[in-house]
Amino acid sequence: MKFSAFVAVSMALAASAGPSFVRRASFTLQNGKDAIALNQKFQSLTPNSSCQTGEDACIDNKFAQCVNGKFVLQQCGGGLICAALPLVNSAGTSITCTTAADRDARIAATGATDASNNAATGNAASSSAAASSTSSAAAASGTAAGGGNSNDPQQSLTLLQSVIATGFENDGQDQPTAGQVPSLTSSNNFINFCATVPNLPITNGQQIKTGSCNPAPMGVIAATTNMPSSKFQFPTNNAKIPANQNFTIKMAIQHLETGHFTNANENYFAAPQVVNAQGDIQGHSHVVVEQIDAVDTTKVTDPTKFVFFKGLNDQAVNGVLSVEVGGGLPKGAYRLASINTAANHQPALVAVAQHGSLDDMVYFTVE
Repeated sequence: MKFSAFVAVSMALAASAGPSFVRRASFTLQNGKDAIALNQKFQSLTPNSSCQTGEDACIDNKFAQCVNGKFVLQQCGGGLICAALPLVNSAGTSITCTTAADRDARIAATGATDASNNAATGNAASSSAAASSTSSAAAASGTAAGGGNSNDPQQSLTLLQSVIATGFENDGQDQPTAGQVPSLTSSNNFINFCATVPNLPITNGQQIKTGSCNPAPMGVIAATTNMPSSKFQFPTNNAKIPANQNFTIKMAIQHLETGHFTNANENYFAAPQVVNAQGDIQGHSHVVVEQIDAVDTTKVTDPTKFVFFKGLNDQAVNGVLSVEVGGGLPKGAYRLASINTAANHQPALVAVAQHGSLDDMVYFTVE
């Protein structure tokens, strides 16, 4: 397995910036104890220690990940050290690069003793499992990771403090709802999430049919005033069209700056969503036609089977996208749907969960 150097997390914090709590959650003290136990365990590890693939640890103050049964070490940047820290908003720990003062302050804030790691409390084995499931830690300075212009944030291999989303540490269970499951959590924006699924390849701009893990961030989320929407002008719902004759699909679209599409074979899901100066997503659309048993069928379709698919890569003309279906379709019942996407083919992302459909769908018959 080829190992890629990890993105570094420069999270140097002054001791005075360490967390303080007016009221501790039920898991806070245990998180502190687990962090102490892990840090104590790490002191006994060496680069030659046995490990399980996907396991994270700290060895000689460096971030370590187990790859094919062997630890691979990466130096923390900026004078930082690797350490286990207690999570703040949910049970568990994380492993990251920080300062000794920040480590001690965070553990002390939980009420756990021996914040300087002179003694271990709790079960190290169970703590290790908890850290493995919640850790999204990082290591390696830009130099150690193989380059990058440290003066340009878009070339640097260091995560900026200003873009760390602290809300990602909250699993959402502080506002319980029946049936709600806890979110995955991270203290470093999930930058190394794909390391938790070493059995999957990195998407890397490819359409990998067996599945993959994509490290690209989601990007700019469109405001509610800029959510894209589309409506088929032809064929319309319940339309009847002649068999085996050319016809043109026409679809009106708004709040999607069309004409933006990347190489689907090399840049698939490979960059964040972006918007134009007016806030509309820069992207393109697609149309797909599936044959069904009848227009009123309740049978679930198979997404791998379709009779016509076309990316609408051109700019809309007067707000309308169109494409000809050469030779038409044989007699039968069909479903026509749009797939509105950002430039790198990912589904359009908008600011709220509750919204009308961003796509359109109609059913028609060919006679």
